[in-house]
Amino acid sequence: MESKIVLTQIAILAVVVVIGAIAAKAKVFNSESKDVLSKVIFNISLPLMLFTNFFRLEATPRLIANSLTVLSISGFVVFFLLLIGWLAAKVFRFKDAEAAVFKTHSMFGNTIFLGFPLITALYGVEGLLYASMFQLISSILMWTVGVIVLSHGNGISWKKSLLKVVNPNTIATLLGLAFFLLSVKLPAVILKPMTELGAANTWLSMLYIGAMLVFSNVGGLLKKKSLYIISLNRLIIGPALLILIFWLIGHFAGLSPDKLVSSVIILEASMPCMATVVIMAKEFGSDDSLAVGNVFISTILSIITLPLVVMVLSKLF
Repeated sequence: MESKIVLTQIAILAVVVVIGAIAAKAKVFNSESKDVLSKVIFNISLPLMLFTNFFRLEATPRLIANSLTVLSISGFVVFFLLLIGWLAAKVFRFKDAEAAVFKTHSMFGNTIFLGFPLITALYGVEGLLYASMFQLISSILMWTVGVIVLSHGNGISWKKSLLKVVNPNTIATLLGLAFFLLSVKLPAVILKPMTELGAANTWLSMLYIGAMLVFSNVGGLLKKKSLYIISLNRLIIGPALLILIFWLIGHFAGLSPDKLVSSVIILEASMPCMATVVIMAKEFGSDDSLAVGNVFISTILSIITLPLVVMVLSKLF
């Protein structure tokens, strides 16, 4: 069943990417309008998606208490994935923008569009709740640590990189978190249009990636070894090490979290490269064409790896 769910979600993404590529071939998009689309995504649809996602959850005392474990473990997992990416970048001597994109994609996977539907189908509403908590931490780190890594990889000093943390997406995430914790509600007349615009982000991002595939040298990209190393990191090495760590902690120390919590966190960490990093790379002057290649290759290979991860989780947890 999990194989069918993964294939369906990837097929949906692929259809919109193809539409974007056709539009670029038909001159609906040119280089300038593609850049405008990137700015619309970065400054409008993506911040609204991040902000309105918080309104899908109810901040009851029980929910907040039970989520603390998920939140703390998720932070460890994202930084652990960054460590793996940093070590691999050192070993293979990736430099500057290539290293920055590599490390950022090592941290962040397609946890929303592919992760959420898969986890909901496998683990139900409770699984989706834990996945949302993982995404909360991932979003905060993406628009702080991720921004610093990407912009610094373009030769920008650490001080200037820190300044780039203040952007519409960081503000949207922190504002949404505050509204969530304080149980602040917005009138439907305000929330609905914001939610609808935010929901368009996935489709706009796929259109952008389709256009990027046309304007980029895809054939040349497929020859870059970093594309296959990042897929190995994200889809095999990272999940395998996390499964081992969770199993060892549970087996020898008895400190392993709930089985469902462990399964959801590890599965979210096993997703292919996040498409949003393509937009981030464009905005912060890094190598967005390389990011497109990472998303393309890792998503195709995840058709094989994700069902395997689910199978291993069902046996061990």
